[in-house]
Amino acid sequence: MPSTTRTMHVLLILLLWLAGGCATDRPPSGGAADTTPLQVVSSDPEPSALHVATNTIRLTFNHYVTARQLLKALHVTPSIGGYDMTVDAKNTVLRMERPLQQNQTWIITLDKNLSDNRGQTLPAPYTLAFSTGAVIDRGTIDGKVINSDCSPAANALILAFAEHPETAGSRKLLTREPDYLVQADAAGVFSFRHLAAGSYRIIAVHDRNHDLRYTPGKEEIGLSSMALVPTGASDLLFRLSGMDRGSQAPPASKTPAKTETGSISGTCITSGQYVIIEASGSAGSYSTAATRDRKGIFHFSFAELPPGSYIVSAHVPYGNKKPNPEQQWNPGSIDPFQPAEPFGFYPEKVTVRTRWTTSNINITIKTSR
Repeated sequence: MPSTTRTMHVLLILLLWLAGGCATDRPPSGGAADTTPLQVVSSDPEPSALHVATNTIRLTFNHYVTARQLLKALHVTPSIGGYDMTVDAKNTVLRMERPLQQNQTWIITLDKNLSDNRGQTLPAPYTLAFSTGAVIDRGTIDGKVINSDCSPAANALILAFAEHPETAGSRKLLTREPDYLVQADAAGVFSFRHLAAGSYRIIAVHDRNHDLRYTPGKEEIGLSSMALVPTGASDLLFRLSGMDRGSQAPPASKTPAKTETGSISGTCITSGQYVIIEASGSAGSYSTAATRDRKGIFHFSFAELPPGSYIVSAHVPYGNKKPNPEQQWNPGSIDPFQPAEPFGFYPEKVTVRTRWTTSNINITIKTSR
């Protein structure tokens, strides 16, 4: 073989070898895709760190993320104003334009809808809390958010507005930026963990457009049965509902349409004076007023219900006047602010069978009275 040909042959082999060994940031071809959930694997500052004296926050993920996704999912409490964000593969750096206020608890929240470059999302909302002082706020408020049909409101957004003398009243809730926010998990359960001690007006939102806000007329909203919720409150229940009364469910029926029926009976424990029970299913919605015994326990019975599956719920009407048994639950209003009527429900669907009584359907309603 001529020397020139031999040299070209060696160079060709060398080029092929180099091409096969070059580094690349693309996922290797072949094999199963990485389907592990997106996670924050480290942060600086670390969770619950004290005396933080930096204007830079670093987050490291297990997968590649983009600045566009992060900007949509990230929220800082209290507001830090302007900041620059740098994203390099799995690493994110936030640089604040002004120094963080001293002796303040700061909370970084990432929406569960944040996704990586393969579409994998966080398994749960992520929260990083740290303090620029010697202590970190530890106030808590816990609860659950359900949809109008009592199913879990997975990923619902919960907004807390601190009640200060300068913010007294509720008219500003539609324009105010929330002091804190968290996101419910897949079961609709939420937990504020680093609140400043005090009282808050709290709303739950079906954040359809993922803007971490409530959009009137386009998103469902739920209000607490407490006008002001103090830190330390637990087991709050928010039921999402449209604020337009015209969009509410039709009035409950009184008389079942079928002759072959079954029944439901149970109790309700609450501090209210009156309780209305509703059984809602594919065959219709039926309501009745419960009767209170000498021990203060409310008893109810639906004597004639068409066979089927029902959601059984209860609410405590406003006021001391005896209500109409068909009176619907009042979801409250945000402007002017009015709390929702206390509400409770049986956690499982109740099956009604012909000529059969399904008993021990017991509901507890927590009230602020």
